[in-house]
Amino acid sequence: MAEDVEADAFKKLYPEQFFDRFLSEGIRPDGRPLGRTRAVTIGAGAVTSTDGSALVKIGRTTVLAGVKLEIIRPDEAAPGAGQLALSVELAPFSSADYRPGRPTPDVSSVTEKLSSALLGGDAVQLAALCIAEGKAAWRAVLDVYVLDADGCVLDTALLACVAALRNTRVPAVRSTREGHYVPAGHGKGGDPASLVAGCPTAVTLDRAPLSLTCSLYGSHVLVDPTADEERLAECSVTVVLDQHGGLQGVYKAGGRVLADAATLVKCTEAARLRHRELSGLLEQSLAQGPPANAG
Repeated sequence: MAEDVEADAFKKLYPEQFFDRFLSEGIRPDGRPLGRTRAVTIGAGAVTSTDGSALVKIGRTTVLAGVKLEIIRPDEAAPGAGQLALSVELAPFSSADYRPGRPTPDVSSVTEKLSSALLGGDAVQLAALCIAEGKAAWRAVLDVYVLDADGCVLDTALLACVAALRNTRVPAVRSTREGHYVPAGHGKGGDPASLVAGCPTAVTLDRAPLSLTCSLYGSHVLVDPTADEERLAECSVTVVLDQHGGLQGVYKAGGRVLADAATLVKCTEAARLRHRELSGLLEQSLAQGPPANAG
């Protein structure tokens, strides 16, 4: 007990020296080798009140994503496309950096990068959300809640978004006598001849973008860092890949050091391995229903 108290005090007073002692032995404070990722749990369909959802954990980092569908009139600039509206919220108890009343820089950055991954690379096919060109389309409202921010929030949130979208089913749609478009099960009765979209379909994702973050600390590359490791790191590199190994984005956080070409190659190769692992877990979760986990 006394030794634990002394270790905790040393960690708080001298965090870098505490960290260096572990790295000199080739391990990290949580017992992982430098290149090992944390355990993953994916629970598709975690929230029954949504049209699609997923609860994802990477280590202690926990993110819940939920999708609600609503029928809208398409924008005049894109009459044949639906919309994806994305929001990210950080729970007050999730991070020591939380400040009530205003978004943290991390939340703003995560929101921007999620939008880029899902929309910038045409991962979500908005044209498939069109019901009647110029008249009606689906808007998918994707709400992301960070429940515990213990490192790699972007990686966890992106996996939760992809899982929630893959879990979403778009209802059949019918037109009313008044010329409105409503879900086929909405209201009483309904003439089968009024069906516009006759059967439920899945949200179409042409790409499945997933990411892996690596932190650089001295000469070490730490794969899938915890929040403590991210705070100590000189910089972090996040690599976003699709299911074909195609590069969708590279992001660097922190400005004290530059990531050289060899480091970027190492991070990209680690991201490819991680994508294969996460893809397998995702398919298992979507097929079986109960949470899939590894680690």
